[in-house]
Amino acid sequence: MKNRSIATIFILLAVAAAVQSQSGRTKNYSESRVVTDRADKAVSAKPDIADPKASARAEQTESDVIKVETDLVIVPFRVSDRSGRTIANIKQNEIKIFENGEEREIAYFSDLAQPFTVALVLDMSYSSVFKLKDIQDAAKKFVAQLRPEDRVMVIAFAEKPIVLCEATNDRRILNIAIEGSRIGSGTGLYSTLNMVLNDKLQRITGRKAIVLLSDGVDTSSVHQTAASVEKDLVESDTIIYPIKYNTYDDVQASRRTTAPIQYDEDDRPYTVDIGPAKGERQEDYAAAKEFLQNIATDTGGRLYNVTSATNLDQAFANIANELRKIHSLGYYPSSERDGGASFEVKVRIYRPDLVIRTKERFLRR
Repeated sequence: MKNRSIATIFILLAVAAAVQSQSGRTKNYSESRVVTDRADKAVSAKPDIADPKASARAEQTESDVIKVETDLVIVPFRVSDRSGRTIANIKQNEIKIFENGEEREIAYFSDLAQPFTVALVLDMSYSSVFKLKDIQDAAKKFVAQLRPEDRVMVIAFAEKPIVLCEATNDRRILNIAIEGSRIGSGTGLYSTLNMVLNDKLQRITGRKAIVLLSDGVDTSSVHQTAASVEKDLVESDTIIYPIKYNTYDDVQASRRTTAPIQYDEDDRPYTVDIGPAKGERQEDYAAAKEFLQNIATDTGGRLYNVTSATNLDQAFANIANELRKIHSLGYYPSSERDGGASFEVKVRIYRPDLVIRTKERFLRR
């Protein structure tokens, strides 16, 4: 009996030692996560050959990365806790930067609230979730919460995009532009994002973001696809904040009210079910949800889901707050790295249980 008690004590001591050893190995730091594996697959999708720009992009073998044209690599990043609250008081001595697993010296660090250029992109296709005035009021509140030096361009789209205002920090002009938005039909989401990224924002230097209000369903784009847009976004230095609302019930109700009516041989009317069109199927909405999540994740942004005007106001407020708390660091890449070589970057912060969102793959020309 005594021997059994001694054996039991030894077992308990061994278990306690193992637990202590395991807890000693708990990481005292947090790292950014790799988001490029799925992006690589998306880039491999073939673009529409009718689009000459898409054909040209298809010839780029490293098109899934950011292209670094100077020696100093600038890495913007955002830090939050596990509940999503932004952490702003990050210090340089808490951070390490790794290039392809090798630590590099930090040559530049800024936690200052540097100004942004924001493309405010509003989906104006019909929905009963939000009335036009709801969208306009929320957009104007968002603009009012940005810093005075932040610039905003306003773009509304249904079947095609309309630039209501080029980038400016004049709040009066921005409010007039927002009030000029009108509800339309069709949804050219992919073509609109292509225009914003490759025409409007590409010519602007400094920190950039897109705030997109949409259900994510595209019904009208001809040459652009989800895959081609995701590729452009991963190449870009723009952070994306989609605000998603669901229009599926609206679409189904519209299908029922507009379905053709015919009459049988006894003159009794019946509704003809012609089946859902593009953008009306459940799988279209599932793909839209995935698309919006992907473009947020791949660019270091965040997806917000909203169901009411109150939720919409709060989403805009959260994004305005996050844009004020983007950190930036810079380092010089390995001198042995050839032009055209791609490399992955990981940010490590010596605090546990943080979520670090950043772009992680770059291309040196």
